[in-house]
Amino acid sequence: MGLRHIKNELDTVFTKIKKTSAEGDLPDEGDVKQFVRLCSHMQTYAQEEWAFEADDFLHLAQELLQSVRQKEVQETIPLIDSLEEAKTYCHRTFKPE
Repeated sequence: MGLRHIKNELDTVFTKIKKTSAEGDLPDEGDVKQFVRLCSHMQTYAQEEWAFEADDFLHLAQELLQSVRQKEVQETIPLIDSLEEAKTYCHRTFKPE
């Protein structure tokens, strides 16, 4: 599984998580677990320039999983927002031209 495939899978599952959250529901734990696994895989491909951001992204994903496991709907919303902001920042800053 290459980085491009991992990022495509991440995008698909993150879109699902955001959609569920936007509807006021708790994201599916299975989706969030898959998201964490994919983040961990992505981290293994991280180049030195963006490795720190990949670590932070994985940490946020793990916090999201904890909040879903504890059924804390209100905690998931800011975590999902933070993940979206981190993704946007990383893509804007480190995406090859």
